[in-house]
Amino acid sequence: MYCEANWFFDMASLTLCRTVAGELSAGERAEVDLRIGRHDIPRLVEALESNGFIQPRLDERLRSEDLKITHRLLDIIENKQ
Repeated sequence: MYCEANWFFDMASLTLCRTVAGELSAGERAEVDLRIGRHDIPRLVEALESNGFIQPRLDERLRSEDLKITHRLLDIIENKQ
């Protein structure tokens, strides 16, 4: 069976791991070819953001919360005047 490369967090070693893509037999585990330590993950995220690989998203739930806060602040400002 062919398996794609996959990412997972290994709790035992506290590392983010990537498995190798390829053919696997039944019951065989995929080989890990890359490990990123827990302390390096925030720096990886910063590097991905600064190089345009991660784009911030504003989903509808966050947008509606922001609108509620904005409207509440506008009400407070109007009532003070």
